[in-house]
Amino acid sequence: MSTSGTQGAAPTPAVAALRALPGLERAWPDRDRGLVFEARDSDGRLRAGRIDAGGSVDTLAYAQDPALPDLSARLLYPHGDGRLVVHRAGRRAVVLGQDRVRKLVRPGRAARLADPQAARPFVRAGLRTARVLDRSASRLDLELLPGSSLRDLGDAGMAGWERLVQLWPAVVRPEALPEHTGADEAEVLRSWRRRALNLGILAGTTMASERVGDAITRVCAVLEQPGDPLAASHRDLHDAQLLWDGNTLSLLDLDTACLAEPALDVGNLAAHVDLMLAQNRLSTTAHGRVTCLLEDLGRQLASRPRLSAYYLASRLRLIHVHAFRPGAETWLPAWTRESLRLVASPGGAWAARTPGK
Repeated sequence: MSTSGTQGAAPTPAVAALRALPGLERAWPDRDRGLVFEARDSDGRLRAGRIDAGGSVDTLAYAQDPALPDLSARLLYPHGDGRLVVHRAGRRAVVLGQDRVRKLVRPGRAARLADPQAARPFVRAGLRTARVLDRSASRLDLELLPGSSLRDLGDAGMAGWERLVQLWPAVVRPEALPEHTGADEAEVLRSWRRRALNLGILAGTTMASERVGDAITRVCAVLEQPGDPLAASHRDLHDAQLLWDGNTLSLLDLDTACLAEPALDVGNLAAHVDLMLAQNRLSTTAHGRVTCLLEDLGRQLASRPRLSAYYLASRLRLIHVHAFRPGAETWLPAWTRESLRLVASPGGAWAARTPGK
C-alpha cells in the first residue's frame, strides 16, 4: 500500500492553529483527532494543550490535567521543589525534583513504567537504571540518576559512547519481554506518515513528496521480511536516553523494553547521531567517531541488511516527528534529501553512510 497519500493537501485548521501558537516547543498527532502540544507561556512555564480538528486551541492551566490526578502546581517551584519538564496533555507529565523524578500518568498506567523484568537485561550488562522510590496507580517516583545526557554533552560525551559500545552486547540476550517485530516497526513508520499527511503538516514541503512515500513503502517491505533473531532491546534508544557522569552510564525510560532485532536499537542510535550533527549538537569529527563506534557495534550484533532497514526506518520516521516541531525547517529538507539518497544506495544504506558528512 502506498504511503504517499494526499501529499498535495493543504494544512488543516489544526496545523494552521499550531503554527500560530506562541511559545511552541513540541507537538504530536493526537491519533487522528488533532494535535497535542507543549508551549511556554509569557512567564516561561510549560503549558500543555490540545488543538482539535477544527483548529480550536485548548491550553490547560499550568500543571493541571484532568486525566493526571497526581499532577499539581503544589509539587513545583516556587513552593515545592520540582520543575515540570514534560507535559503531554491527557497522557503523562514528568516533574524533576531535587532527589527524584516523578512520572505522572493516567490511573492504572504506572505499573508498566517500572516492570523489574524490563530493567534486568540492562542492569545485567552493567548499565545503571533508576530505582523505584515510591509508586501509586498513577504516579511513579524514581531516583534521580547522575550525569548529563549524551545529547546535552555533545562532543564531551565521547567516553560515554565508548562505554555504551562496550556494554551493549551483553544486553542482547533472550528475555521474557513483549515482542516487537520488523512488521511492527513498519506499522509505526506508516502510522507517522499517515497522520502527518492527514493533518497536512507536510503540505508544500519536500517531505510531502511522493518520493518520500515510495521510500517508506520500500523500507517497510524490507522490514516485513524475515530478519535476525529477537533479543532484549530498549526500542527507543537515543542520545537523550543515556546519561554519562564520567564513570557510569545510565539508561532512562524502560517502558518500551521488548524483544526485537538488535538492529533496531543500533539503527535508531545511528539515525539520532546523524540528527545530532544536523542540529549542530555534535561536531563533524565527533560524529565520525561515534559513527565508527556504532559500525563496530552493529557488526557484532546484526546483519548489514537489517541494520540498513532499521536505520532508514528511523531516519524516515524522524522526518515526520520533527515536522511537528519548530525550527526543523532549517535542517529537515536537507535531511530528507539525504534520506532519499540513502534509500536509493545500491550497496545498502548502512554501507553508504559517510561519517562526518
